[in-house]
Amino acid sequence: MLHKISQFCDKVDTIKKMSDELRVLKYQTPKSKDRDFRIQNLIETIQADCHLVSQDKSDYDNDKNEEGEYGDYSGIDHNGMLNDKKE
Repeated sequence: MLHKISQFCDKVDTIKKMSDELRVLKYQTPKSKDRDFRIQNLIETIQADCHLVSQDKSDYDNDKNEEGEYGDYSGIDHNGMLNDKKE
């Protein structure tokens, strides 16, 4: 697992909150184009987040990834992003 256990749990909590919002939108909100767009957006976001979590299959390494840095669930490789040096 490349991420801290707390980050994993936070991501699962976020997915649960989005699923609760999706349920309210679908069953307790009057139909409209905006509502349908928000429903589709939530479905796609939940699916993408579940995919990110499902792909984190490495062995758990006590809070750090192989490079010795903390990972996140954004799906973005942050290594070197803030480095001003040109290669």
